[in-house]
Amino acid sequence: MGPAGGLIRVAALTSGKNVPSARFRIRQHIHHLRRYGIQVADHCPPVSQGARLPGRFGNIRERYLPPLVAAKAAINFAGRIPGVLGSWQADLTWLERNFVPGLDDLAGVLRRPLVLDVDDAIWRYNPFGVGVIRRLVRRADMVLAGNAFIADWCYNCCRKVTIIPTAIDCARFVPRANAKSPDAPFVVGWTGTSGNFIFLESIAPVLARFLRDNPNVRLLVVADRRPRLDSLPRDQVVFQRWSAETEHVALHEMDVGIMPLDDSDLSRGKCSFKMLQYLAVGLPVIASPYGMNREVLDLTPGGMGPVTLDEWYDCLQAARDQAAARTSRSDVWRDVALRHFSSEKISLKIAGVFRSVLAGGPQRNPEGG
Repeated sequence: MGPAGGLIRVAALTSGKNVPSARFRIRQHIHHLRRYGIQVADHCPPVSQGARLPGRFGNIRERYLPPLVAAKAAINFAGRIPGVLGSWQADLTWLERNFVPGLDDLAGVLRRPLVLDVDDAIWRYNPFGVGVIRRLVRRADMVLAGNAFIADWCYNCCRKVTIIPTAIDCARFVPRANAKSPDAPFVVGWTGTSGNFIFLESIAPVLARFLRDNPNVRLLVVADRRPRLDSLPRDQVVFQRWSAETEHVALHEMDVGIMPLDDSDLSRGKCSFKMLQYLAVGLPVIASPYGMNREVLDLTPGGMGPVTLDEWYDCLQAARDQAAARTSRSDVWRDVALRHFSSEKISLKIAGVFRSVLAGGPQRNPEGG
C-alpha cells in the first residue's frame, strides 16, 4: 500500500473506450490525479462491456437468448483479465459501474480495497436482478456515488459512501470564440446517447409546435445515431453524429441546451451531465426538475425547469426571445460549472477519498467534500 502522502497506484477498470461514465467519471481525472501523487492505470476492455449483441440480435431482449448472453458474458470476462492482473499490482482498485454485467459476483477476484464508482441507477436494469448489484456494492470498501439518490440507495449496502458529482473539463468545454450572426437560426440543442432518445421523444409534441411557430428555429441533435422524430418539421431538425473529438465543438452551434426527463427512479439516477456540458460552454439550460437536475437548476441563475408540455413551450419561447442577452450572461452560466463541477476540483476530492480509503478513512460523506 502506498505510504501516507506517498505515491498511490490505482488500477482503474473502465467499461469501454467511448462509454460516457468511463470517460468522464474516471479517464478525465487521470492527469489531474497524477499531480496529487496518484498514478492511475486504465484497464479498458477491447470490446465495450455494454455493447449490444450483433446484428438483429441486438434488438431482442437478452433474457430470450441465453446462449448468446452467456457467450457475451464470457467475452466480457476475458476482456477483464488484464484489469484483474493489474489490480493485484496496485494499491487500490477503482471499478466503474460493473465488473462484468451479469457476472458481478466474480468481482471478488479483484484486489481490495475496492472503490466502486456509480453514476446511474444501475440496479434498475441489471438483467440478472437487483441482488447482483446489492452484492457488488456490499463488496466495495467505498462507493463514489454520482448524486444523492444513488448514495442513499448504496448506503443500504455499504456504509462508506461519498458523493462525487460527474465533472466537466472546463478547459476543453469553453464558450464559442465568436458571436453568432444575428441572422443565424436560433438553435435548440440536445446531446447524448441514443439510449436516452425516449426522453427527447417525450417532448416531441411541444418541439413540433415550437418549430412550426418559429420557422427560423432549428433543433440540433448530437448523438450516436439519428433520432426518429417524425412529427417534427424535417427541414428544421439537424442531426450531427457524435464523436469524442468534436463533442465540445458541436455545442457551439446551440443557443440553448435541453435535458428532458421523466419523474422516475431511472431519471433520478442521472447525474445531469448534459446540463454541465451546456453550462460549461455558457449556454442557458432548460431541464426537467427531477433528481440532480433540480440541484443544478437551483445553482443556475435563470435556469428553467418545466414540468408540463405547456411549460416547456413557454421556456423555449422565453429562451428564443432572450437570445440577444445570451452573450452577456454566458459567464454567469459557465461559472456554475467552474465553481461546482470542474474536473480539477472534483479530482482533488477523489484524491482525498483514495487516501482516506487506504488509511481506513471516514464513513459516509453526504456532501461529497
